[in-house]
This record gives sequence, structure tokens and C-alpha cells, in this order.
Amino acid sequence: MGTLIIRAKTFRGWMKANFSKTDLKDIAKHGADTGWQYLTYYSETTKVYNRFKEEIWGMLLEDTESMGYKNPFELIASFNRSEVGNSEQFENLMTWFAAEKVAREQTEGN
Repeated sequence: MGTLIIRAKTFRGWMKANFSKTDLKDIAKHGADTGWQYLTYYSETTKVYNRFKEEIWGMLLEDTESMGYKNPFELIASFNRSEVGNSEQFENLMTWFAAEKVAREQTEGN
């Protein structure tokens, strides 16, 4: 496993740079919590979250509105893995949310 260095300017760019089309299909199908490089350890997912948190929150707010939730925390509570006990777990969950959203966007119809 390599050291996580983030050079991308956007989260979507980071995903494209670090995951193949096949990886993205698998993330979309099986989830970001299934052991992907840079999406496994809190030390990595929190680094990704902190670099791209405004973009990640933008994705969350977009989904909150499009799915009819009253606020983003309602949407977060609907996630299968929504148990959060500290800030690292929250940042990890948000990174997984964004990774799965981007993976679905980039592989729709493929």
C-alpha cells in the first residue's frame, strides 16, 4: 500500500486518478467499505474528507434535496453504516458516501 498523496483539485478527479473503471463499478455495486486502497483506514479517509469536505457536503446537500429529506442529517441517518461515535467515523462515513456517489455517476449505463 502506498502513501496517500492528494494532488487532485476535486474529489471526482481524485476518484478518477485512484480507481479504474472496473474499481468504480465494484465500488458502486458493493460499496466503499469493502477494503479499497485509500478508503479503508481512518488516517486516509479523514485526509480525503478534510481535503474535499466542501465538495462532499455539496454532494450531500444535492442528494438531500433531490431525495426529499428535510436536512442532511436525516439523509446521513438513512445510510446503512450510519453509526458514528466520533469525528473520524463521521469523516470516514462521508468519504464513503462521496466515493459511492461518484462511482455510481461515473459508471451509470456501463
